[in-house]
Amino acid sequence: MNDLTISNLQSILPKSGETKPQTSDETSATPFSDYVRQSLNEVNQKMLDADQSIEDFVTGKNQDIHHTMISMQKAEVSFELVFQLRNKIIAAYDEIRKMSI
Repeated sequence: MNDLTISNLQSILPKSGETKPQTSDETSATPFSDYVRQSLNEVNQKMLDADQSIEDFVTGKNQDIHHTMISMQKAEVSFELVFQLRNKIIAAYDEIRKMSI
């Protein structure tokens, strides 16, 4: 069973033995939009897997209800994460919009 994680999280977090602090001058080779796009694709894939698992269970191709429920929960948790991130981004945008120049 795969853990529910954002796949490239390890590449953006500092390693445990790393002592050099990262500064804002350092730039990543991959733009943030690529991380967002990849994460949304992973959430979409989890939702498609859950749909397929439900369909397999209903049609009798798969009798394992545990696998079906686990795939549904993975999809739900992934979607909730994306939904909460969206809410935080909108809240941050609203705060920036309210600032006076």
